[in-house]
Amino acid sequence: MLPIRLIPVEYLFLLSIMKVFTIPNDIFSDNVTKLPELILHDYYNTHESIKGKISAGKHIFSFLQEGQKEVHFYDKSISLTSTQAVLIPAGNCLMTEKRVLHDKQYRSFLFFFSDANLIAFRKKYSFLFKVPDKNRPEDSSFFLFEQDEFIKNFIQSLQQIFQYHTTTAALSEHLLVVKFEEIMLYLCDRYGNHFLPLLASLAGSPLDLPLRQVVENNIYRNLSVEELAFLCNMSLSTFKRKFEEIYGTAPSRWFHLKKMQQAAFLLKHEKANASEIHHELGYESLSSFVQAFKKEFGKTPKVYQQSV
Repeated sequence: MLPIRLIPVEYLFLLSIMKVFTIPNDIFSDNVTKLPELILHDYYNTHESIKGKISAGKHIFSFLQEGQKEVHFYDKSISLTSTQAVLIPAGNCLMTEKRVLHDKQYRSFLFFFSDANLIAFRKKYSFLFKVPDKNRPEDSSFFLFEQDEFIKNFIQSLQQIFQYHTTTAALSEHLLVVKFEEIMLYLCDRYGNHFLPLLASLAGSPLDLPLRQVVENNIYRNLSVEELAFLCNMSLSTFKRKFEEIYGTAPSRWFHLKKMQQAAFLLKHEKANASEIHHELGYESLSSFVQAFKKEFGKTPKVYQQSV
């Protein structure tokens, strides 16, 4: 049985000072050594507007109930109302939460889930993932969808599980696993090829997990492809072949794009300059970073920053 934790509604995010807030880790007390796979959290705040840096260690379904939410990714921004919901993949983003005139608070019901949940889902429903590679996006930032009647009923069922979990803990564990599959299957059925490519890009097969962990834990460490292959206990040719099967492009191109995307994010949202970030992105010299950035975006980092 997957470990599951239900989080009390009294917990409030401390985002006003714009520090990096790691979720769901920071929701837990310091004595929790292992996060559960599935987490429910009924989150609210009464501030007029709160903006924060979010580092999500898990994927998140955010079902907005009151107020407005704005999410800024490295390349895109979205705005949600209380009639919408969004799937936010694990990673970094900027988030703004606002009360609106007719609402007394901002409120969102959150459903966190892990790579392990995705892998289990993909293994169980493998027939859903026979999507041609050409339909898979190179990088998917989010999935935005409307709260239709099915979704509204689904949210109510999660809230009921959350409300009564103290007296039905064992039942809640079984229900949350089922509820995770329910929302996934509904979105696959309802949105088809609009949802499946994102899901496929997030959920590798169980056999892919070691390679994905090695790759995604070393994006900015400037390791060579040979060194990454060694860490995966693979020959260079096998590593390159498996890498392209998983990510849809060559290792050198994928790492380059990830570094450029992070650079664009830091320049736009953190107001950093090239001399501050080139080393942390794995470039040995400022000139090589500026040259790579200009080749990708057609502008130097300074000009790019001035234009956004």
